[in-house]
Amino acid sequence: MSSREVSSGYDWLVVGAGLVGLCTALHLARRKLRVCVIEQMSQVTNASTVSGAGIRFFDPDPVVSARVIQSHDFYSELGLADDFRSCPSYYGFGAAAAEGLLERASATGLRVLSRAHLQARRPHIQWEAVDYAVEDEHAGFRDPLITWHALLAACERLGVNFRFGHQVLAFEENAGARQLLTQVGRYVAHGVIFATGYWTPNLLERLGLPVVVRNRTVTVHRLAGHNLACLPFIVEHDSGFHARPTACGEILFGVPQLDWDVAPDNLPDRTDAHLNKALAHLQRYAPVPLLFSGVRTTRAADAFASVALEAKTALPEHTHVFAFGEGAAFKYAPARTLAYINSTLGS
Repeated sequence: MSSREVSSGYDWLVVGAGLVGLCTALHLARRKLRVCVIEQMSQVTNASTVSGAGIRFFDPDPVVSARVIQSHDFYSELGLADDFRSCPSYYGFGAAAAEGLLERASATGLRVLSRAHLQARRPHIQWEAVDYAVEDEHAGFRDPLITWHALLAACERLGVNFRFGHQVLAFEENAGARQLLTQVGRYVAHGVIFATGYWTPNLLERLGLPVVVRNRTVTVHRLAGHNLACLPFIVEHDSGFHARPTACGEILFGVPQLDWDVAPDNLPDRTDAHLNKALAHLQRYAPVPLLFSGVRTTRAADAFASVALEAKTALPEHTHVFAFGEGAAFKYAPARTLAYINSTLGS
C-alpha cells in the first residue's frame, strides 16, 4: 500500500501489539468486528515480551484479584494451561499491617503464616524480613513469548489484520470516521483504541490529541547463574520489594523506585545504586551469600489514565486510550480490556 492508498472497512483500529493490544483485538474480533492492529516495531520487543509474566492471585485489592483469576482462566482457554508453571507466592507484611491483610486473606480462604511457620515450611529461605505472609499456592508464571504468540495466532484465526513496522504519523476525523496515517498508507475505521503503554503520552501529544495518560516507570533486575535455588514468589507489602524466578531460570527482583512522567529518552540511569539496594533486599532471603554470573537491568512501565472520566470525555468520539496502571499486564490484561470493552460497547 503506497502512502496515498487507503485501507478502510474496519470497525476498529488498535494501535500497539503488546499484550493489552492483542487482548483488545481478540475481544473485539470475538464480537464479529473487523479489526486492524498497527504496531510501529517490525519485531515486537516491548514490555509484554520481556516481562517475567508472573501471576499471583492474592492482592490486597479484591478487584485486582478477581481480574487476575479471570485472566488466568482466559489464558487456559487459549490452550496455555500447560505453559503455566507453578511457583507459590508469599505476600509478606509486618505486624503494623496485619489487621487489614489478615481479614483480606481470610476472606479469600488463603492461609496466613507466621515467621516461625514460614521458616518451618520453607527452611531454605530466610524470613527475618517479614512477620507474616499470605501463602498463595496457586501462583506462578508464564513464558511471555509463548503467551504473546498464542494471542497473535488467536487473533489471526478470527481475521484480525496486523501491520508491523508501521508508525502512526497523524490522526484525523472525517465524515464520522477516525483515520490514522502511517508512512505506508491511511487507515479508516469507526473507532481507534490506543494500547501503547509507556509511549502513550508522547504519541498522543505528537498526534495533537489530549494527553490523558501519565507514565510510571519501575526499575527491575534479572539475576542469571545464581545460587538461590527454589525461591518462591516473594512480595513485601511495606517496601514493595518483589522477587521470583522466571521461565528462563533467572530471578526477577526489584524495589520500587518510581519515575513519573519522564520521556523515554530522558530516563535516569541509576543502575548501580538501585541494583545494590535491590540486591541487599534479596540477600535477606538467602541462607548463604548470593553468587551470580550476570545481572541485567530493565524497566517496567505502566500507563495511567489521569482521571477516568477525563480520559473518556477529552478524547474525540470513538477514540479510547487503554491505560490501566495496575502493574504487570500479564496479570490482568484479558479481564481488564474485556471489562472496558463491555462498558463501552455493551456486554
